Amino acid sequence: MRLVRALSFAVLLGALWPQAARAADDVELSATLDRDEIGLDDMVRLEITVTLSSKDTSGDLQLPGFRDFDIVGRAQSEQVSFAFSGGAPTFRRTTVYAISLTPHRAGTLSIEAVRFVYKGHTYVTGAQSVRVLPAGQTPAPKRSRGGTSPRQQLQQEPSEPDPMGDPFEGSRGNPRDLTLRSVVDVERPFVGQQVTWSLWLLARVNVSGIDKLQLPRMDGFWTEEIEAPQQLVGEARVIDGVPMQAFLLRRRALFPLKSGPVAIDPAEVEVLTGMGMLFSRSNVNRKTDVLTLDVQPLPPGAPPGFDHGNVGQWAFNATIEPVGVNAGQPVTLRLQASGRGNLRDLQLPHLPLVQGLRAYDATSTDKTSIEQGKVGGTRTVEQLLVPERTGEIEIPALTLETFDPLARTYKTLRTQPLHVTVGAAQGNVSGGTPGAQNLLAAGGLRPIRLHLTRASAAPPPWTKPWFWPALILGPLLAGVLALAQRLMRLVSIDPTQKKFKLAASAARRRLRGAEALLEKQRSGADASGEFYAEVARALSGYLADKQGVAASGLTRDELAQALMAKGHEKPTVDKLVSVLDECDRARFAPGARSAAAQEAVLQRADQVLLLLDKARKEAA
Repeated sequence: MRLVRALSFAVLLGALWPQAARAADDVELSATLDRDEIGLDDMVRLEITVTLSSKDTSGDLQLPGFRDFDIVGRAQSEQVSFAFSGGAPTFRRTTVYAISLTPHRAGTLSIEAVRFVYKGHTYVTGAQSVRVLPAGQTPAPKRSRGGTSPRQQLQQEPSEPDPMGDPFEGSRGNPRDLTLRSVVDVERPFVGQQVTWSLWLLARVNVSGIDKLQLPRMDGFWTEEIEAPQQLVGEARVIDGVPMQAFLLRRRALFPLKSGPVAIDPAEVEVLTGMGMLFSRSNVNRKTDVLTLDVQPLPPGAPPGFDHGNVGQWAFNATIEPVGVNAGQPVTLRLQASGRGNLRDLQLPHLPLVQGLRAYDATSTDKTSIEQGKVGGTRTVEQLLVPERTGEIEIPALTLETFDPLARTYKTLRTQPLHVTVGAAQGNVSGGTPGAQNLLAAGGLRPIRLHLTRASAAPPPWTKPWFWPALILGPLLAGVLALAQRLMRLVSIDPTQKKFKLAASAARRRLRGAEALLEKQRSGADASGEFYAEVARALSGYLADKQGVAASGLTRDELAQALMAKGHEKPTVDKLVSVLDECDRARFAPGARSAAAQEAVLQRADQVLLLLDKARKEAA
């Protein structure tokens, strides 16, 4: 009987022992760090892997306190697999928890053990340590710890190349979970060629929003806004084998103004990470590197008449309407250039002097467009022409010299000659066959015939009684008129003369107004555009009132020629034109100017006024 009981107990123990062993093997727990050395402003990723051989998911994962770190992101992934072993199915569920941490201080920091409680059993990992370098030091190249984690095994499948125009092609991956990167499509552009600058936020963690974005100053470029997204829209990117979300923050077109190395200052952003109510949220600061472009000068061999602003791909044509008019009636000459490039710098040719045509000032209209990230548009110049003679008048062909940066060559765009048929003016033609008004009709010359008659001699006028009073009355009236005009000048002031005398004072009052706007900006107000407009008005008003030159109706070259014709020296004129160009650039170009730059413009404007006024007094 005792033998039977012993055998029964042995059989029961043999049946239960595998079950107990399988219960112990139902859970696999591991924890690894992606790096063992980081910088003070970097992140380290802790990956915790829990593998269960049961469909029961009632386990409890207990994270350590992370006393030397902040949690800035969490992610979770899961994989389930079935297999048949010995005719029986087996089940495995692998869950990977990824926790992104930032350190509080430099030194060798410890991450405490992770615990997992499952069916009354507690599983514990070992403690982890990471070396944190002080601020400013760069960590060694990335070294993985603990071999390949199950999460890494799940991500080792090859990825297809991005079919979109990936701006990060050839870029190296960054171990940080958040990276701010600026990229350009052309690193060695020509002067005046468009460079597309894009600012991207690359993320491997959840991004909730942007708290603050500080864009760089674009000194040395003329800028045009292309895209300024109001919402974060992520795009899937694979950079150096690392899947990331790319968020476009800003895209601009840059046109270099000078050759040589030109640096683009860093951009900076405050990123809000986390997932709201479920996980903690925090602000993370990221900054781009300085980006330097090697701007190439335009190649030699520019044709005569080429303007350095005519860079791009342009088309040029000319039309005239109507093609048939009477003498004295106007026609409109229309020049139109369209294409891609910096439309603001494009210079169209001027109509030369045409015999028989009176030309008036031309007007210009710009229509800017952006197509597929390329800036361009259409410039239309219209000029009113009045024929002064009859017959056919030919307007010669006009040429526009340009430089195509894609073809790396100069191109000459030429219009066709235009013809206008001019008839006789209405009301100036007598009956019969009309002839050309500028020609003498046949038989138009006739001899001069004199008809003489006998005239009787009259007594001289001074013998008349009215002669002497009339002779005295003329000078008397002239003296009275002169006295009246003098009295009127004493009691009234000529507005033109008043403007002439007070031009310098009025200009300096405007500059003081601009200085007040500068003080408002230092207090936090946004008055940059008003400041530059006030400085430009001060200089333009002085030129109109004191110098008799209307700057608003002249190009910069014509303004310089007019001032030098009045006796002003070229260095003084160049300083004036430079200040006016700076004001126009600041008023119409995106990007804020610093208070120091505005103060410098104010001082230069004051100096130009002194030089102009001094030259005027010396000439007088």
